[in-house]
Amino acid sequence: MKVCVIALVLAVGCGSKDVATSAGSAAPVARPSVTDPLGFCERVRAVLLGRRKCFPEDTSIKMGLESLDTLEEGAPKEPPFRRKIGADCAVMLNGMMRAEQPKNCPLDVTDAERKELADFLTSWYAQRTDALVTGNVAADAALAKLAALRDAACACKDLACAHKAGDDLQKTAVPLPADAPTLARDAASNLLDDVSRCKQKLTYGAP
Repeated sequence: MKVCVIALVLAVGCGSKDVATSAGSAAPVARPSVTDPLGFCERVRAVLLGRRKCFPEDTSIKMGLESLDTLEEGAPKEPPFRRKIGADCAVMLNGMMRAEQPKNCPLDVTDAERKELADFLTSWYAQRTDALVTGNVAADAALAKLAALRDAACACKDLACAHKAGDDLQKTAVPLPADAPTLARDAASNLLDDVSRCKQKLTYGAP
């Protein structure tokens, strides 16, 4: 997954131009919606295709489109996991909009689309796993420790702090007991997802 994100960020680092009309035609192309979170992936694709018109010799664009195909083809149908893929694409789109744009190839993104992206990413980055009490004393203690480490990582304001928090998490997190219920294992996985999301915000920037 991370390889796809990096490839796409590289492919659009110099700016892009969204496709507003079909080649040789005045008929507008429908702008991708995000009723499904993967709509952000389609917006990334539109930007990449627009950029390819401006810079046909840029081989990184082909790499970016191939990475996007891989990302979409592997997208699960379950909403929470599908939202993760959409978030990766939203992060890419945010990076495109934050990058300096070439004057001869402006980025075609509407104000409404910018707000929609900002609202989605704000919600994504703010998502936190609720505290969970399963009744298994050892599992609950491990989850409480993991939640505290999560909170420390997500309080970081820079990557150096986040990396240290990640090291602390690996060194001091308490493993779940063998008899931990499935709910506890799911909660632990979600808490680790919270940490990854907070690092993602620091790495790629808030909307």
